Amino acid sequence: MSTITEQNFAQYPICVDLDGTLWAGDCLWLCARAFLKRNPLGIFQLLFWWYKGRTHLKHHLLNFVSFDPGKLSFFQDILQYLLLLKEQGAQIYLITGSDQQIADKVSAHLNIFEGAFGSTLGNNLVGKKKATLLNSLFREKNYIYFGNEWKDRFVWQHSIAAGAVNVDQKTLNWLNAQPFYTRRFICK
Repeated sequence: MSTITEQNFAQYPICVDLDGTLWAGDCLWLCARAFLKRNPLGIFQLLFWWYKGRTHLKHHLLNFVSFDPGKLSFFQDILQYLLLLKEQGAQIYLITGSDQQIADKVSAHLNIFEGAFGSTLGNNLVGKKKATLLNSLFREKNYIYFGNEWKDRFVWQHSIAAGAVNVDQKTLNWLNAQPFYTRRFICK
């Protein structure tokens, strides 16, 4: 395995999660709150969609809610770091468990990504599914993944390095025990 440090991050595809990584919130719950605010009795519809599956809920909410990425409070430290990597020649990709429509809107809004991949009906792009996609796109141990939570270890274990944003102690301990370089971010 080649030695990677922060100095050569730009040589690899940079794959970045959205919720909890680029901003503190969760797009699914942001949309659910907007839906319920406009239609309080919609709780039954929301529960029905959820019963049919998380991707069903994510997808169908967007038929009733207008998602505006301009209203998200992105972590400026992360955005500045990604822009620096882009200036160094890095190709940056948005890889999120949020619906593909949200991924596309955030990608267009920020205008720093080479591509955006999100959940679709029947494919919740998190954990092992996210790792499978990234391994097929870039090959195992040939990309850097920026994430924020315990389930991201399923992706990090296949990446060559990690960007860890506001991770809890359990996740940090796991990352510190890994043989790859981890760049830690604490954002507010």
